[in-house]
Amino acid sequence: MEISFFKIKQNPLDINYSKDNSSIKGTLERVNRDSVKLNSTFDASVKVVCNRCGKEYIVNSSEPLELVLSDGRYNSEKEIDVVEFFDGKIDFNYLIESEIASIQEGYNLCDSCIDTDEILEFEF
Repeated sequence: MEISFFKIKQNPLDINYSKDNSSIKGTLERVNRDSVKLNSTFDASVKVVCNRCGKEYIVNSSEPLELVLSDGRYNSEKEIDVVEFFDGKIDFNYLIESEIASIQEGYNLCDSCIDTDEILEFEF
């Protein structure tokens, strides 16, 4: 799903976008001529790999997602979480894929490995 930056005004615009096992629910609100604030919740069920034993498992995540979305290059340094778009549209598929990648690239431990002090050895 894509929304044009042009369509977002000062009044908050409700959004509810789902893709596969993920969703973004919240509001978009105009900050200035080139920027929009996303205040939302990101919910997802993501397949990850345990960093200790290599077993695949599912992580259920529900996190607040607050971003500044910029139409073009963002020129201020006061915001940390900024996503720049260069075609005049906000791409929610990209936002979901980015959040899923962040979860998958994190340090993930399965239930079997999270509470163990046992030394793990594999012979190759």
